[in-house]
Amino acid sequence: MGSTFTDNGGIEKIGLGEQAGSWGTTTNTNFDIIDRLINGVGAIALSGTTHTLTTSDGSLSDGMFKVLVLGGSPSGTNTITISPNNADKLYFVKNDTSQTAIFTQGSGGNVSIATGKGAIIFADGAGSSAAVTDLTALFTTSQAIDGVVVGGTTPAAGTFTTLTATSVTANGGVTVDNINIDGTEIDLSSGDLTVDVAGDINLDADGGQVHFKDGGTEIGILENSSSDFKIEARQQDKDIIFAGNDGGSGITALTLDMSEAGNATFNGTVTTTGLTLGSTAVNATADELNLLDGDTSVGSSITVADADGIIVNDGGTMKTIPASAIKTYATAGATSGTVTSVSGGTGISGTVTTSGSLSLNTGLGEVGTYAFLAIVADTTIKAGETYTRSSSGADNNNQNLIYSGLLMDAGNNFDDDTALDASGSVTTNLTGIWRAMGDARNTNRRAATLFLRIS
Repeated sequence: MGSTFTDNGGIEKIGLGEQAGSWGTTTNTNFDIIDRLINGVGAIALSGTTHTLTTSDGSLSDGMFKVLVLGGSPSGTNTITISPNNADKLYFVKNDTSQTAIFTQGSGGNVSIATGKGAIIFADGAGSSAAVTDLTALFTTSQAIDGVVVGGTTPAAGTFTTLTATSVTANGGVTVDNINIDGTEIDLSSGDLTVDVAGDINLDADGGQVHFKDGGTEIGILENSSSDFKIEARQQDKDIIFAGNDGGSGITALTLDMSEAGNATFNGTVTTTGLTLGSTAVNATADELNLLDGDTSVGSSITVADADGIIVNDGGTMKTIPASAIKTYATAGATSGTVTSVSGGTGISGTVTTSGSLSLNTGLGEVGTYAFLAIVADTTIKAGETYTRSSSGADNNNQNLIYSGLLMDAGNNFDDDTALDASGSVTTNLTGIWRAMGDARNTNRRAATLFLRIS
């Protein structure tokens, strides 16, 4: 009778009368196979994305190891096929590669072991429909563990589907996907609490309020008020402050003063597309408001009609009145009385009616009088331009005007040999602004012409 082999370990069962002279060698090989099946630790070098874990009949093979330590350099997720598919197998697996390892035997279920992880797996040897099961995932923690270190001599990290405990102490930190809290608080005895997530942080309070406290003192509330977003300062007379950073410097952008019924103080310019005071919309433009604020800019001249509006202060109340009201006010009582003076250069137009005397300036050097003047300088006088003796306000200032007594010499040159210089009576009352009535070209003597004092 010929030799046969065990289904799961490939151990040779020597047939009667077989292996004459070689029985001992075969037996030793069988013992090695048994040793490998029971306690053997095999280093499995993976490469590429596939590997076959083979149990060979009657000879040592990598599929016979009890403990599989996966190594090598797989190029991606590596699929390890347990062969043959009719062999029952129990493996302790440790994945030391940088890739996930997938164990399969047939069309049934497979087991994935992530990099750096381990598992106890069972292959049922059901032929083409064989399945691999992760026995580790079937372990439960329903039994109480008191005073026992699980997983080694020191506390180790664990993954729990459900953890029920009266108290959990985790000095090294706790990594969780979800936290369900039966109590009402998460407390820290010291330090800060950082919530760092890859996505958004959602605060969902069915009570509609999020409270901010410091040492038990309530500072403020974020509240759902009939779907309005309400921000409330809870301490008496304490402000709501909006602060930021401007170019590296801290600033207070906006302060809402709760001790002043919420008065708002802005640090900078307020820009808005509309303004309502009380229940009245402000329709004025910024330029119009600036005019009320004392803007000195003057636009192009217009013809004022009686119906044009003019803004006045009526005892502290700003009102718009027709221009005709200003005209009535200006002319009331101005049709009679005494005119004491008329500004220079303006004159009086129209019909002048007087019940008394009407006097005009006739004194030498007064506004409205003429004088023959010269300039103590080698200067040409131009008709229509204005001149002064020593003040501003004219085309030609500080020209040292004098009353001129002029003589002609035989060469038709002006002669000032009468010593009419800027001294003595010749400069008396020679002030104000004078308009030249004609041109006078300077020669080697003083230029002179007729002037009219206009102011």
